[in-house]
Amino acid sequence: MPGQSFYSKIGRLSSLIFILPGCMAVGWILGYYLIDRCFSAYPWGSISLTLLGAGTGFYEIIRILVRDPGSKSDPHG
Repeated sequence: MPGQSFYSKIGRLSSLIFILPGCMAVGWILGYYLIDRCFSAYPWGSISLTLLGAGTGFYEIIRILVRDPGSKSDPHG
């Protein structure tokens, strides 16, 4: 969006540092409580869903960076 201010761009891009750990934490929690505890499959459920969460986090980061309109324009706004 060309009318976006500098601070809104910084705010949106600074959220990237929380995406990967957040996705991995959700994957671990779901894997531990849904698969490991219900099916007695420790640690395979938490490991597999943590890796799936990491993949999802990387996908989301790449998707945000590719859609960033300021990445190929003038760095001064």
